Amino acid sequence: MSYEALADPHDTGVKIIDDFADAAEVASVLQETQDPAKVQWLDVHETYTNKRGLPIVQNHFAFALKLSRGDQSPLEALPATTGLYRRTETFVKNLASLFPPLASWEADELSFHLYDDQKVGLSRHRDNKRFIGLIAIVAIDGECDLVITRDGEDIALPVRPGALSLLRAPGLISSNEEIRPEHSVQNLRTDTRLSMMLRANDRPAETIPGFRYNNWRGES
Repeated sequence: MSYEALADPHDTGVKIIDDFADAAEVASVLQETQDPAKVQWLDVHETYTNKRGLPIVQNHFAFALKLSRGDQSPLEALPATTGLYRRTETFVKNLASLFPPLASWEADELSFHLYDDQKVGLSRHRDNKRFIGLIAIVAIDGECDLVITRDGEDIALPVRPGALSLLRAPGLISSNEEIRPEHSVQNLRTDTRLSMMLRANDRPAETIPGFRYNNWRGES
């Protein structure tokens, strides 16, 4: 399997692995997220302007767990989610043979995003620089395009349930250029789209402006 899109700073910075999770696995995770006793969705629909002056539109609900801090008991009620999270984390760490910085990669957060706008689920952006190595996103339900904007051109990558999307993040490769892919979630072909995202964090004790976790509000 080629990972040139991640290794080459002039490529998209995104690798999509179809069928990373099978139908039974994603169905079990989906079922857990539909139980209000286990998952309490936060409404994070918002439009704002980021530090680069770009208008950011996010049309989704979120459920986010801090994994390195806070109350970890919510994971006990989510065995299918925990199993997929652990398997994804191991997969990323095993890529250290190609990308040595991933040997110490450890997910600091797990978040579900439930998108509900067919045109734009999340507009064009780059993930925060504190999220390092790779960002791993498993598609759980629904279909959409992960749109990469590079050199003024949009590249639409279809994403279906079970696919693992790997997005390049700081520290993965050595380069003087910006290696974080500018990306967006667009063109939902289903009423909603659900994804599970894992991110490592080089500043895990700091809160992130505008971002809320269900199990952690910062150090007391």
